[in-house]
Amino acid sequence: MNAPTAANRRILVVDDNQAIHQDFRKILCSPPASTALDAMEAALFGSPATAPVDPGFEVDSAFQGEEGIAKVKTAVAEGRPYALAFVDIRMPPGLDGVETVRRLWKEDEDLQVVLCSAYSDYSWEEMTQRLGLSQRLLILRKPFDNIEVRQLAHALSEKWELLRQSHNRLEDLKREVSAWTGELALANERIAKEMDDRAKLELRLVQAQRLEALGRLTAGLAHEINNPLSVIMASVGFLRSELDEQLAGRHQLDAGEMREVCSDALMGADRILRIVNDFRIFSRLDGHPQTRVDLNEVLDHAQSAASYNLGRAQVVRDLQNAPAVQGSEPGMEQLFLGLLNNAGYATQNTAEPRIVITAREREEGWVMVEVKDNGTGIAPEHLGRIFDPFFTTKPPGTGTGLGLSIVYGIVSGFGGTIEVESTPGQGATFRVKLPRSTEAAAPSSSSSSSMS
Repeated sequence: MNAPTAANRRILVVDDNQAIHQDFRKILCSPPASTALDAMEAALFGSPATAPVDPGFEVDSAFQGEEGIAKVKTAVAEGRPYALAFVDIRMPPGLDGVETVRRLWKEDEDLQVVLCSAYSDYSWEEMTQRLGLSQRLLILRKPFDNIEVRQLAHALSEKWELLRQSHNRLEDLKREVSAWTGELALANERIAKEMDDRAKLELRLVQAQRLEALGRLTAGLAHEINNPLSVIMASVGFLRSELDEQLAGRHQLDAGEMREVCSDALMGADRILRIVNDFRIFSRLDGHPQTRVDLNEVLDHAQSAASYNLGRAQVVRDLQNAPAVQGSEPGMEQLFLGLLNNAGYATQNTAEPRIVITAREREEGWVMVEVKDNGTGIAPEHLGRIFDPFFTTKPPGTGTGLGLSIVYGIVSGFGGTIEVESTPGQGATFRVKLPRSTEAAAPSSSSSSSMS
């Protein structure tokens, strides 16, 4: 911040009359008579002088307009500008006062000016037309009063001082704003970098979640395929052994036994096929780019595909203008197909099976989708394992245990989360948190429908 400076008491008088300069010096440079009398009274009678002593002004002279302009230019260059100039309006043979003032302001725009004139070659309208309306300009008529001149000098020099302080303060503010702008720019850069780092971290997290889901899926693959494969190998080995015995003529084949062995082998092959198909579904979802997905559309397709497993269950959808989500349509359809199939199986033995699907924008940038059923519910000891690969509560041969694992993997791949809440005998609620679509598009329309 600029430090306060001493008051500027420099005055320039521009007049072609030598006597005028002497008059200004007597008025402005010498202390007033009252001040001298007060000092004499204090010396004779010992009474204290209470009035402050006026130090007077520093007065410079110029006898033509060009000389005055040169003095102002020099003063500005030296850093000691004039606060005020008394300028005569008529100064033959050089520049007149109006032109002199116009050029003085080109050298120092803060200079306060008093135009002095006994009579004028310019009307006020003409002067303002050439100089413009300005608070820096006053008119003083000759002959002028000494007190009037001192008052003008004090008032205009003070005004100059205030104007200079205003300029200094403005410069200080500009520097402060510049400093703050620089700090803000650095802060914005840091924030941008942090946001970029966070986006990269979130991407790595999604990838890690995806890898976790894949790891969970593949962890039990060898065991799950090994069991039916062992059955197949044992069955085929038995068939080969029996055929060898038949060819050797040692005994006849038992058709019933052969049929049973073949059935066991086919059941094992069928289980392997279903496991492989589930993995193919999961792997195909990785190849689809993520885009804007309308929840109503994917739920229509998923509900249609799950109609056999839903049976007589009433499905109610309440989306209330839920915004579109970010993902792939095949992935979203497979996600809701898995949840609807699971709900349909859970409500098979319910008197009035009902499944409710709701969607809301619960927080900025995220959409919460709930799939709630009134089925058998999930036992507390099973809640922590329902998304594990190959874990199932269904009877043997009715499922691979990969349905909810695939759902978990799809949600993780989209950067979302899934959780479940259940009370045995009262149903279960699956809550899926999905990212809102980043594409500029109208939100999906609300839908409330039911199917039996």
